[in-house]
Amino acid sequence: MAKQVPFDVIVIGSGSAGFSAIEAAVSQGARVCLIEGEHLGGECPNDACVPSKALLKAASVYRTLGNVREFGIEASGRSFDWKKVQAYRQRVVATITGGVMGERYMQILKRLKVTWKKGEARFIDSHTLEVNNERLIARAVVIATGSQEVIPPIDGLRDIRFWGWKEALTASRQPKSMAIIGGGPVACEIATFYASFGTRVVILQSAPMVLAREDEEISGRAHKALEAIGVEVVVDAQVLSCVNGGMGAIGLKVRIQKQESIFAVETVVVAAGKRPRVMHLGLEHAGLANGTHLRTTPEQRTDQSHIFAAGDVDGGLMFTHTAHHEGWVAGHNAARVVLKKKGGLLKTDERVVPRATFIDPEVASVGMTQAQAIAKYGKVLVGRYEVQTLGRAVTDHVLGGLIKLIAHPKTRKLIGAHAICPHAGELIHEAALGIYLGATVDKMAGMIHAFPTYAEGLKAAASVTAVE
Repeated sequence: MAKQVPFDVIVIGSGSAGFSAIEAAVSQGARVCLIEGEHLGGECPNDACVPSKALLKAASVYRTLGNVREFGIEASGRSFDWKKVQAYRQRVVATITGGVMGERYMQILKRLKVTWKKGEARFIDSHTLEVNNERLIARAVVIATGSQEVIPPIDGLRDIRFWGWKEALTASRQPKSMAIIGGGPVACEIATFYASFGTRVVILQSAPMVLAREDEEISGRAHKALEAIGVEVVVDAQVLSCVNGGMGAIGLKVRIQKQESIFAVETVVVAAGKRPRVMHLGLEHAGLANGTHLRTTPEQRTDQSHIFAAGDVDGGLMFTHTAHHEGWVAGHNAARVVLKKKGGLLKTDERVVPRATFIDPEVASVGMTQAQAIAKYGKVLVGRYEVQTLGRAVTDHVLGGLIKLIAHPKTRKLIGAHAICPHAGELIHEAALGIYLGATVDKMAGMIHAFPTYAEGLKAAASVTAVE
């Protein structure tokens, strides 16, 4: 039997981190193999970010139809077809991925001359991987297997037919009532979608506030925004047990602070967070600790110098955009190491990472919250602007929203920005660039902004900073 020629780089996983790693490694001249057992492209385009935003757009249109009289328009007979809404989601996903197994990504692999092995990878040793009883040899490996749902240890939860977030986004029927265990971005977006179409939704959040990573003021407004579309938001809620009740109902016993309550719903959705997907890899055979996540350096190297990891598996920020960034660094560095190219290794730079949650209105942030800044500096400069006073907000009949800026108390450099308003996910990038470049709030306040736009709110907030 002929001796197998090793691949320069084997990439495990074809999601945001994996595909970036592939493209980076190929750009350095590496011979690359991809191992992927599911749809090409990973969760974001197939199951998560893209389909959820498609559904949220449909929900937004439906909510708008319910308020058109404010604009002098009559639109009687508002209705929706659940199957057609889900068909829209499927069309959007197919447009991004090419459909079925991800034909668009297949074409990219073909163009890049990358070998694809379909299946689940497991390490035999630090340079050998087994896929469907075939052994592959790699000079370097990039692990980009993403994450999986956390299922909390709630008594009786596994005895009921609960939904994960994937089932919630692809449901063929609309439940009349729903309890969502969790209060992070995924939970809030699912709640927004279902409540918009009339499902009675209750969020059961164990933390003191929804969107707990956000600035406290923004989180409070998000809480009220969810309630405004009919979501019941319960914080400091510990779900004690679940039980199948009669007539298709599910009962949840919940401790809210010191009081116990029962919630009866048709469907339970678990959206309690994610954890790195690494347990199936046989990391111990590669000389890596088989723990909760893979420890990496700024070059995305693991404890084995020829094995790199990127995206959710390294236990850092679990965003599509940070996965892209880390994947490129990992693939680039893996290729340069095995091809013995001198220098030129990249390092991840995640000092400035904006994020957005697509409820109504959108929530977006970057940098420090006010509480984090005060904990570090003792006092900070804070600028706020109520969005509804902007000309654009008045024309759009927007009745609320906040843009909030955090600046260093001495240098006046921008160190945080937070918004809950229409298009928050877009305007936050101006603030992110300001933080990235070390701009002061005075520079932001002095720059001319187009009228009428929501971005004017950044200029206005920067103009009214005060020490807090």
